[in-house]
Amino acid sequence: MRPRRHQLLLAACLLTLPACGSRAEAPRGEKQFAEIESRLRPLAKPLGKPQPGEWLAEHKEDGQTFAQYLAAKPVRRSRELTTIYLCLLGDFTSEQKQVLQITQEYLSLVYQSPVKVQREMALADVPARVRRKHPSWGMEQIQTGYVLNEVLLPSRPKDALAYICFTSSDLYPDEKWNFVFGQASLRDRTGVWSIYRAGEPAESEEAFRQCLRRTLHTASHETGHILTIQHCTAFQCNMNGSNSLPESDRQPLHLCPACLRKVLWNLQTEPDAYLAALQKFATEQKLDDEAAWYAEARERLGR
Repeated sequence: MRPRRHQLLLAACLLTLPACGSRAEAPRGEKQFAEIESRLRPLAKPLGKPQPGEWLAEHKEDGQTFAQYLAAKPVRRSRELTTIYLCLLGDFTSEQKQVLQITQEYLSLVYQSPVKVQREMALADVPARVRRKHPSWGMEQIQTGYVLNEVLLPSRPKDALAYICFTSSDLYPDEKWNFVFGQASLRDRTGVWSIYRAGEPAESEEAFRQCLRRTLHTASHETGHILTIQHCTAFQCNMNGSNSLPESDRQPLHLCPACLRKVLWNLQTEPDAYLAALQKFATEQKLDDEAAWYAEARERLGR
């Protein structure tokens, strides 16, 4: 087996597919959002040279300008696509359920959409043909393609901006990979990711906070892909690619100014109210670095 198996898998072909389904209202305020990016640019921290084993050391990616984002005809929140739906797969501890409940709130703030549990599915309902025991590590895993194509896609609600599966089981995309944290499809507005490798939140308050932060990061990152945002290669950003938990843990929860511009334009939302809600959430969840970033961003926008 090849050594690089612990990567977040998001196939390049899924990153350039056009949005499907909705007739969105004509977007407004492109110049306004360009000005917001410009005013926040001093907060952007450039990525350094990738170190051996990091995502950009092993994946050649050019990033995505705002013009390229528009040209990709991105999936957008609209009158037709209004809601993020969840499918919960497997058995979750009470602490994991708490993490998921907070993550639901976070996704609703980041993407300004209600988040609803659409379906709960038992692990026993997953057929044996898409399950395996890892040949070296021994844990049971579920194939991501099964979840995307056989669980989510056939039952995706018509008004789903995204239909996402959270699972307590480890994931793998095919036999050549050890595991993935998650996978998303741009064409189908579906995604799946696992809490399995986020840590054990019942061990301590510190462990709970670590598991929560990792889950918030993965959930918001993958949903960003569903909204056609590619990996950020310019700045430290929620949308950076990641090859490992240590690399992911070094990345911020917030979006860099360039990627924030894409989300604000996509949602057509008022910037200060958006940032204020995320600042409040970060403060309540003791995410001090994130709360400070949002506070400074609001100051630079002249709240």
